[in-house]
Amino acid sequence: MYSAIVAVPTSSGTVALQGDYFGSSALNENQLGLAYARTVASQVDVGIKFNYHTLKVPGYGNASAINFEAGVLIHITDKVHTGFHIYNPLGSRFGKNSNEKLPAIIKTGLGYEASEKVFIGVEIIKQEDQPVTINMGLQYNVQKKVLLRVGVSTATSNGYAGLGLQLGQLRVDVNSSYHPQLGLTPGLLLLYNFKKAEAL
Repeated sequence: MYSAIVAVPTSSGTVALQGDYFGSSALNENQLGLAYARTVASQVDVGIKFNYHTLKVPGYGNASAINFEAGVLIHITDKVHTGFHIYNPLGSRFGKNSNEKLPAIIKTGLGYEASEKVFIGVEIIKQEDQPVTINMGLQYNVQKKVLLRVGVSTATSNGYAGLGLQLGQLRVDVNSSYHPQLGLTPGLLLLYNFKKAEAL
């Protein structure tokens, strides 16, 4: 599974382009999304994203669907934040006559910055035709350039852990999750912040 995102802040909000790939040559799913977000009040941020989703199965052809997702983030205080997100609320289907459709997903969460070094978060996810999942996590900044995180998901009772390093403008996160049947799954996250050119 691969995902790449480019976000560009502007005077009227932030525009982002996201590309996702999941699967192999035998079966794969791709999604290309265009997003826009902005602050609408001193403590409220909103965003919307439009997606083009494709499914490819060699020997059976390709199928595609268009959907959207939207979210709101509310900063209750400087340390407490909550949010709500909905994906595919209209139940987009692959093709005009297909019974296959992308699921609708609703998420809500709460985050608490216990200190400058500790962040605690909980997320509740309800996917169409699936039981409710709760994700809980804790992030600890050992120092400005090093952070640690741990968490657990009730969906499959799997846990995860990660280590993040800030190297100048680049941040590198290495993480791994453990599934009772599938074992360890590693992951890598690269974040790069482009500095604006200084005025002469």
